[in-house]
Amino acid sequence: MTSWTRRELLRRLRAVAALPLLQALPACGDGSGDGDGDGESGTGEETGGDDLPVYEWEGELGPETIFECGVASGDPLPDGFIAWTRVCLPEDDGQAVEVFLEIALDAELTMRVAADYYASEPTRDQTVKIDVAGLEASTTYYYRFYAQGRVSPTARTKTAPEGMVDRLRFAVASCSSLAHGYFHAYARLAERGDIDLLVHLGDYIYEYPSGAYGNIRPYEPVTETITLGDYRMRYNQYRRDPDLQAAHHAHPFVVVWDDHETADNAWSGGAENHDDATEGDYPARRAVSSQAFFEWVPIREGEAGIIYRHLAYGDLVDLIMLDTRIIGRDEQTDDPDDLDNPDRTLLGDTQAAWLEERLANSTAKWKLLGQQVMMGQLKLVGAPNAEGGGTFLNLDQWDGYQASRNRLWNYVVDNEIDNFVVITGDIHTSWAIDLTFDPNEPTAYDASTGMGAIGTEFVVCAVTSPSIVSNTAIDFVKNANPHIHYIDLEQKGYMVLDITPERVQCDWYYVQDVTQTSGGAESWGKGYTVADGVPHVVEATSPA
Repeated sequence: MTSWTRRELLRRLRAVAALPLLQALPACGDGSGDGDGDGESGTGEETGGDDLPVYEWEGELGPETIFECGVASGDPLPDGFIAWTRVCLPEDDGQAVEVFLEIALDAELTMRVAADYYASEPTRDQTVKIDVAGLEASTTYYYRFYAQGRVSPTARTKTAPEGMVDRLRFAVASCSSLAHGYFHAYARLAERGDIDLLVHLGDYIYEYPSGAYGNIRPYEPVTETITLGDYRMRYNQYRRDPDLQAAHHAHPFVVVWDDHETADNAWSGGAENHDDATEGDYPARRAVSSQAFFEWVPIREGEAGIIYRHLAYGDLVDLIMLDTRIIGRDEQTDDPDDLDNPDRTLLGDTQAAWLEERLANSTAKWKLLGQQVMMGQLKLVGAPNAEGGGTFLNLDQWDGYQASRNRLWNYVVDNEIDNFVVITGDIHTSWAIDLTFDPNEPTAYDASTGMGAIGTEFVVCAVTSPSIVSNTAIDFVKNANPHIHYIDLEQKGYMVLDITPERVQCDWYYVQDVTQTSGGAESWGKGYTVADGVPHVVEATSPA
C-alpha cells in the first residue's frame, strides 16, 4: 500500500479538485516531471485566500546568489508560456532542489492565478523549465520563483492573443558578442512597455576564447566552448549580465540558434571554427551545445535537436521560426557551379516540407518567417539577375543555396501566398529588401511577366557584434543591389515590427557606443513599411 505524506496527499487532492494551471516538462531522459518537489523543506499545506499554496521554508537560508541568473519566459501560447530559472549553488551535490513558482495578474503578485512546487533538474544543470497552461489569452502576467527561502526577481510576460487582433509589436534582436561590448540594446528593450514579444534570431552566445574575437569583456571559461561544461558556463555568464537579464524579465522571448551557439559557420556535419584533430568529434560538440541551449533558453521542447516551430498570434500573424543553420544544412561551398545544385539544401527536405505546409495552412494576415541568414540576394559587384552574374558576397547565406531559395519562392508564387515577410539576423547590419527572382525589378510581383517581388525581408543589426565594412560602402552595395532599399553597416541596436492588418512597419533603433558602460543612448534610425498585398518596402517618415 502506497504511503503518502500529508503534503503529498494535499497536493493530489488539489490536482483532483481542479485542473492544474502548471504542467511541468518531463525531466531529461527519465520521462518524469510531476513536479511534486518532495524535499524536506516547508509543508506546502497553507494556502492563500486564492486557495493556492503559499511558499514556506523552515530550513537554513540558501545563498543570496541562488537566483543570480534571473528568470525568463518564452514561447507564449494563448493559454500559457514557458517559465525558466536556474538554482545557482556554490557547490552542486547533484540533488534536485525544491522550487516554488507563483503567477499573478499584478506586479505585487497579490492577484495570483497559479502556484505550486517543482524541482530543479540536476542532469540539466539545475535549471527549471515549466510549461505553464490554463491562462487567459492576450494577458500580461507576473511571476517569480522561490528556493531555499530566497525569492527571485519578479518578471513580466504576456500570452499570445486569439481570434481577431488589431495590432502587435514584436521586437527583434540578434548577435550579442559579449567580448565586443555591453548589451545596451537589451537594456533599452527592457524599458519598453509596448512589446508583445522579443524574437531573438540567434548568436545569443559566442563560443570563442577570451581575446580571440573582441577584447572588451573576458569570457567564462577563458577557453573556447567545446565541452558541455564549457557551454553551460558561457550561458551562465551571459545570463548574469544585468541588461540581458532585464530584457528577459520584461518580455517573453522566442529564440532560435545560429552558428555561434555551436561554432562559427556551422552546418549539419561540421563548422569552420571546429577542428576534429584538436577539438574532438564534431557530432559530440554539436550534441552538447544543443543540450546546453535547451537547458538555458526558455524554448518549448519537442523532438531532440529541432528548433523550427510555429506560434500563432490570432488572425494577424503566423510566426514561423526556422533552422537555417544546423538541422538540414549542407556544407558551405565557394564553387560558383555548385550554388544552384539541387542536391544541396539549406533547410533539409523535412523542414522544407513542414514550412510549405505551414504556409499553405496559414489563415493569418501576415506570414512572418524568423530565420538566421539573409534570404535576399547580395552581390558584391555586378547587378544581380535571375540568370546570375556578378559576385555573391556571402555564400553562408541563401545565396549559397539557390535551389533551396528557388523552391521556397516558387512555392510562395505557385500557391499565391501573400504578405510573406522574413526577419533575419546573423550579418550584424541593417537591411530592408524586396525579395525578387530578378533584383533589377524591385516592384510587386506580376504573374503575367514573372517579374517583381514576392515578399519582403527586414534584417536586424547586432546587439554588439561587429560588421566588416563601414557605411562608406553603402552606395557601392546599393548600386549592385537595386532590390535593397535600406542599408546601415555600422550601428548596433534592435528592430521593432509594428503590425496591423493594413501594414507592417519595421523600425530600427540604434544605441550609442557599445564599447563603454556609459554608452547606450537610443535613437530611431529608419523605418520601412510593407502594405497588405503589396510586397514592396516603402520608407516611413517617422517611427510607428
